[in-house]
Amino acid sequence: MRIALLTGFLLLLGACGSTEPSPDARRDPTDLTDAGTPDAGRPDAGTPPDAGTPDAGTPPDAGTPDGGSQTGSRPSPARPRWPALQTSISTYELTLSQKDYQALYAHIPDPPSQKFQVEGRFTHEGRTYPAVLSFRGRSTKTDPRVVKKSWDVRFEKKEERFEGKKNIELLATWKDGGYLTEKLWYDLAASVGLRVPQARYVHVKLHLVQEDGRVITKYEGVFTELESLNKDFLEAHDFDEDGDLYRCGMHDCELRQPPQEQYQERWDKKTNEKEPWDRLWSFLEAINRTAPHQFPAFAQERLELEDYLTWLALETFIDNDLQGDSRSYLVYDRETAKWTYVPWDLNNALSLYNRTNPERQGVKENHPLFSFTAYDPHVYELAEFRRTFPDMQDMKPAWSTLSTRIYDDPGLRARYVERLRKLLDTWFTEENIGPRVDAMHKLLAPFIMPGPDGKTVDPYISPAHAAGSSEYLHRFVRERRKWLLQHIQDIESLGSGALVIDRVGRDASGAFWVQLYNRGATPVSVGGLHLSGFTRVPGQWTLPALSVGPGQTITFRQGAAGTAHLGATLDPQRPEVSLYAADGKSAMDLLWLAPLKPGEAYGRQPRGAESFGPQTGP
Repeated sequence: MRIALLTGFLLLLGACGSTEPSPDARRDPTDLTDAGTPDAGRPDAGTPPDAGTPDAGTPPDAGTPDGGSQTGSRPSPARPRWPALQTSISTYELTLSQKDYQALYAHIPDPPSQKFQVEGRFTHEGRTYPAVLSFRGRSTKTDPRVVKKSWDVRFEKKEERFEGKKNIELLATWKDGGYLTEKLWYDLAASVGLRVPQARYVHVKLHLVQEDGRVITKYEGVFTELESLNKDFLEAHDFDEDGDLYRCGMHDCELRQPPQEQYQERWDKKTNEKEPWDRLWSFLEAINRTAPHQFPAFAQERLELEDYLTWLALETFIDNDLQGDSRSYLVYDRETAKWTYVPWDLNNALSLYNRTNPERQGVKENHPLFSFTAYDPHVYELAEFRRTFPDMQDMKPAWSTLSTRIYDDPGLRARYVERLRKLLDTWFTEENIGPRVDAMHKLLAPFIMPGPDGKTVDPYISPAHAAGSSEYLHRFVRERRKWLLQHIQDIESLGSGALVIDRVGRDASGAFWVQLYNRGATPVSVGGLHLSGFTRVPGQWTLPALSVGPGQTITFRQGAAGTAHLGATLDPQRPEVSLYAADGKSAMDLLWLAPLKPGEAYGRQPRGAESFGPQTGP
């Protein structure tokens, strides 16, 4: 009986030429009563917000005088421009049975990586499409505070897809106090030429079909629709449409070689699924095994390097965080034979105006400069915290090998600093970003700000946070920029410490030796420092209480006696060495190597320099 009633209602919604599928679809979007109850919505809420409201205005585009849409080639850091901002907000309608809606909630305790899906319908401007519906996200599904759920809408039949899309990502952005931050940062990324998902605001209404045929209509508020990454994304963003699209696993995005840790989830391949993954494994191996003196050439040849340097500047500015949880993407373009990193989950940025915090929030301007690298103390603190979770007792610090190695190389680091300085001087400013923030807030204000009766059209917004969201982002841009300009020299001076890993080699028997060098002017004690043959395990071996004089070396060998013994374990096929301070959270020096044969060595030339090459011995 339930299936028959639902089927009949859905057929009615999809009837040719029907733009008014039921009385419920014409009711006030805030009315949560069923179809048989007189309308109890706010009289001043007006008609459903399918096309915005006249007082929403036409926010001027902050990047171009006329606010026009982007055309032609992608913008670049040299000539950035904002993507056009929408001037009205469309309404998406989702129809499903009440029983299936309850089932979606009932399956939330399942592993968050698994999707529970139900059949339903998607309607836009009177046209209805068959769809498969599910809640999306991870923490937003399980957090009891988040009653506004995000949706994934999938269109199974190619000939019945909305705007030709395979699926639609509808982000509730519940924690974002004014629904501004995530879309703002995606727009900012697009404005400087990065190929990132497009973001736009939509309204979402639910039609819940009851057992007896009644329909309950719920207005769910303003959502951020984020473009899905699939084959369509490649074509729309000037990639080779036959390129390979990979998504990193949860608790990963470290860009290190397999095997993964047991707590890390597998990568996904989103295009060319039946073809081998050889290109990805080869790229990850090269990131980790290319010798330092060859790394700049590798990065230039195999990576869309200019885009990645721009991304590093952007992630530093927005205070991006938890990138290991972001499940971001890698694209291999077969025409250019280069890789592009496409970020996801920019709501993880510490610049988020979080509604779970007080309305007046401080700007976290002093978060470490080297986000998601070995030089970010937060990654070690996060690993310590997560080791208290079930099945994560052996969690290792998560950070990107690629980003860390770019920071380590003097030439690449200088190019990054130049990019960051230029953007801070020209584009990452309150004068540029502030008007964009205000225009977005003006667009949303009729729905998230209280009306004359003190109520908001959006049922889930925090009015106090909505009121303060624009001011907060103005303040964030102003204060973060100021702090970065004051501390940018800390990036430039990275790697200038006195004690460095100078040479690594294997003797004729194959045993490893590691040599440290003091390039400073005073003696350095190494006692209590940590030396490791696996950069993700900083505390593998604690150095003995020895001192190294200026211009002097100290050598540790596997199998040697006494204080000369090397306690770190190196993999002959994957050699890498790290030197950490006594706290195990402050990286002093890191070195990635190609495999070494017995009798081979590699290191700095001359001693203590930032240039490297093959060596003959200690």
